[in-house]
Amino acid sequence: MQAAHWEEAYRLRSYEVDFQNRLRLSALFHFMQETASNQIERQGVGIDVLRTANLAWVLSRLLIVMDRCPGWGEEILVKTWPRGIERLFALREFLISSRQGEVLGRVTSNWLLVDLTTRRPKRLEEVFKCMPVDPGNHALDRRLEKLPPLESPEEVLTVTAAYQQIDLNRHVNNAHYVRWVMNSFPLNWYQRYHLAGLQINFLAETRFGEVLTLYRERTGEGERLSQGIEGRKNDGQALAFQARVDWTRVHS
Repeated sequence: MQAAHWEEAYRLRSYEVDFQNRLRLSALFHFMQETASNQIERQGVGIDVLRTANLAWVLSRLLIVMDRCPGWGEEILVKTWPRGIERLFALREFLISSRQGEVLGRVTSNWLLVDLTTRRPKRLEEVFKCMPVDPGNHALDRRLEKLPPLESPEEVLTVTAAYQQIDLNRHVNNAHYVRWVMNSFPLNWYQRYHLAGLQINFLAETRFGEVLTLYRERTGEGERLSQGIEGRKNDGQALAFQARVDWTRVHS
């Protein structure tokens, strides 16, 4: 019987940190996706096997809480494990830590197994027969709920899905949505606030050439604050994703 937990190490490269020498959140999403993919590959339900059945894993919802963003040259450990099934969702946890054992971030996430032709989710019971789970172990004991609609949105960014953003499933990869979310804030914002956490819920895929407009909730400033963000297609009609970004003020 294989162990439910899988861990990989990553040494941060210069292009994976920002101008403040903090790990870019989009890079961390790539690390998490790679770690989870390598685990399920070993369990026999990886990308190549699923593609022969015209299936693919897609991220539906994710919540991350960051205790500290590491910098260039630091080695981090990304541990992941499946926690089980809830309706059509595969539940997966991640724990981000330093080589010295310091907890840097905690993540809970929901994934769907999708038919690549119909783009509809499939049931998971058959796949989970070969996946050991750790149902009682929560990296982050929080339920991933729907996010409320924005009440007073302000248009902040327009992007077009291009070659660099399209993954094996022929849609924008989850890490690129996170990059767009972080790009919707001005540079001086990152001099005043540290990223404390993010929840992102994916509602509709974005294909090559589609235009996405990002809207952000207007908020005041304080020691801790949250800001809602929405990405809409088709001139603001179709909701592609919702996100909530949590911040803490930088104290010099």
